[in-house]
Amino acid sequence: MDAERKQLIRLYLDNLQVRVTELGHNQVWSDWRELDYTPDYNKFYLICDGEGWLKIGDTEYAPKPGQWFLMPQGVKQSYSYTAGLRYTKYWCHFTAKVGENNLFNLLNTPVFLDTGDDGEPQRLFRELLASQADSSLTAPLLLKAAMMKLIAYYVEHAATGVTGVEPAAAAMPLQAVIKHIHLHYNRNLTIDELAERAHLHPNYFIRVFRRHFGTSPIQYVNGKRIEEAKWLLTSTDLLLAEIGAQVGIPDVSYLSKLFKSLTGLSPTAYRLAHRPKP
Repeated sequence: MDAERKQLIRLYLDNLQVRVTELGHNQVWSDWRELDYTPDYNKFYLICDGEGWLKIGDTEYAPKPGQWFLMPQGVKQSYSYTAGLRYTKYWCHFTAKVGENNLFNLLNTPVFLDTGDDGEPQRLFRELLASQADSSLTAPLLLKAAMMKLIAYYVEHAATGVTGVEPAAAAMPLQAVIKHIHLHYNRNLTIDELAERAHLHPNYFIRVFRRHFGTSPIQYVNGKRIEEAKWLLTSTDLLLAEIGAQVGIPDVSYLSKLFKSLTGLSPTAYRLAHRPKP
């Protein structure tokens, strides 16, 4: 995967918002069957044992124990028990939004993983179940954190598989914008210039960018500049004015203010805290 695609996927994940609606670990009921419906949520099924049948889009599957299936939001699907032992599975229903978009509309991911003998997926599902049962004040945060870990495992292992993970084709114009920002963040980038890269009207471009990434184009550009400033602060002895000139923020006062708003530290404090010790 090239650097631009990887950065685009990381941007999606950095702005991901999740909500778990249902979850469990059980043998499916004897009436476990529904045909040709389109859910407004995603589903994970981790098969423990038994047999059954799934259809995602136009493709049919007979999942085996150890396989972990993703059934995406907005895709027509079906499921049913079969004549044999009914499935026992870990499962959850959840939304995964980046801006206004479902994560799995923005990424092309395989619909299942073979987990083999790896016990980590089951451990992650047990953590999710434990978070649901938690009665502490922070239980909602623990539930979201556990769901994030599940998604992270799925995406990371899908990315290293045969089919890999790629941004969806609809995101390609925006990928060109991200690449352009990474090449030219150190000069004055305008909305008109970025919109032209995406072949969109500037006002519409801003809305599309925010829907995809949950942030504005200018906020993303500034975030990229600050990331580069952080690297220069810790890897060079350049003065802050020199760093500002290199990252496209020549106004030192504004650079300091923006840096602190995004990191919580002044550039000087960041350099002192993160420079390698002699």
